[in-house]
Amino acid sequence: MSNIIAIDSDIDRLARKLEHEARLFAARSRNAEAPRSRSWIVVDLEFLFDRSRYEAYSIAEGKDAEEKIRWPFHQVAAVCWMKMEFVRGEPVPMIEGPFVLAAGEMNERAMVSALFATLENNPDAIVTTWGGEARDLAVLRRAAATLDLQLPHQLIDGSPYARERLDLCRATCVQADSVHLPEMAAAVSVPSKPSPSKKIGVLCEAGDWSAVRDQVLADVLTTSVLAVRHLAAHREIECHRADTMTAIADATLSAIPTSGFARKTFAPWARGEKAASQLRGVVYRAAA
Repeated sequence: MSNIIAIDSDIDRLARKLEHEARLFAARSRNAEAPRSRSWIVVDLEFLFDRSRYEAYSIAEGKDAEEKIRWPFHQVAAVCWMKMEFVRGEPVPMIEGPFVLAAGEMNERAMVSALFATLENNPDAIVTTWGGEARDLAVLRRAAATLDLQLPHQLIDGSPYARERLDLCRATCVQADSVHLPEMAAAVSVPSKPSPSKKIGVLCEAGDWSAVRDQVLADVLTTSVLAVRHLAAHREIECHRADTMTAIADATLSAIPTSGFARKTFAPWARGEKAASQLRGVVYRAAA
């Protein structure tokens, strides 16, 4: 009986050794296949209502017309994007932008064309939004078809789960209630919109492009912070989080030094995150 036990023990040890070696081989294979760098382009849009066309539709349809001015009648009034490239082994990403365009300086076709050109020039970058699948991307597809533009490949797949895109709202909420960006930001102590969400349409129609630019920029910055946290938690990236927040703030102040939101709200918050990361123990924060 003792000989049988010894044989079983040897077999078990061999099996464990083979399993361990197989896991090491699989890990090495994954590391070898993993790209040295990965990029995400965070995008946000603001809109004007095409009221004249909506009124024509409303008259034609009469009492059957939709009372809400829905996305086919939304025109791009402002766009902002920022690219984050995470290189394996580097503590902070390389950042391009942010870039902000608004109707005060160019029309819808020019703004959409500029965004599409950026996406075409970064074919491996994942387009990242908060709730973009619900409206923003539909408007961009309408604009492309209407304005005789070709969609970048990231926007062609109509599936909301397309690998070329990341909708953080959908990815975060899954089957829980969908939440608004400022709602999520307030819950996790990240600065967000300088103006209430429902006021942005009024600002666009009033032509207050300075305020509109700051709003669309703020949405990209907030979404970028949430993206970094989400991707790190899901083992998609590795970075020094506080230094990454500082890098985003510095890039923003360099690109858009006139932004009140960046200068007065986001940059001080990023510096606070950096300071807190150097402290030990529990850090207590005052409610925003």
